[in-house]
Amino acid sequence: MRRFAATIAVFSVLALCATVLLAAAPTKSDASADKGKASTETTTKSTPPADRVVVMYFHRTQRCPTCRRMGGYTEEAVLKGFDDEVKNGAVEFHFIDFQDEKNAALSEGYGVTGPTLIVAQVVDNKVKHYKSLTEIWKKNGDKAAFLKYVRDNVAAYRNGTPKAATKPEATRSARSVE
Repeated sequence: MRRFAATIAVFSVLALCATVLLAAAPTKSDASADKGKASTETTTKSTPPADRVVVMYFHRTQRCPTCRRMGGYTEEAVLKGFDDEVKNGAVEFHFIDFQDEKNAALSEGYGVTGPTLIVAQVVDNKVKHYKSLTEIWKKNGDKAAFLKYVRDNVAAYRNGTPKAATKPEATRSARSVE
């Protein structure tokens, strides 16, 4: 019985190492994420509209395949679901490495401690409401349900009817995401 337990432990360690190595290797989805990040960053360099919806996918520096897939799904849901709004700045999408020091204040402000998807409603350049879309973890295996969930929440914020939103301090201003 001890040999069986030791064998299971060795295989678990090997699987963990393989996961870490796979997460560290650049993949096509990383290039897509970087491309998406660059394309959305260009929209924030000009003055964004005072009223907008900001979608932020907070991720670790080293991402596992699941986190990469969820980031890709989120990017697709926003960029394809709100194409015109993204072009005119009414909807923004950002990948944010929450472990990077330059993003510490933003991560702390939204209480991010792990991979998280935040949708924020900005009115008069101040965050009025925001919500962590925690259901993405349950919908990760169903792309259509994932895309619908994200799009429904972004649309609710666009229409000014966010569901179960967190209201931030009244003085928090909307920061430009770098």
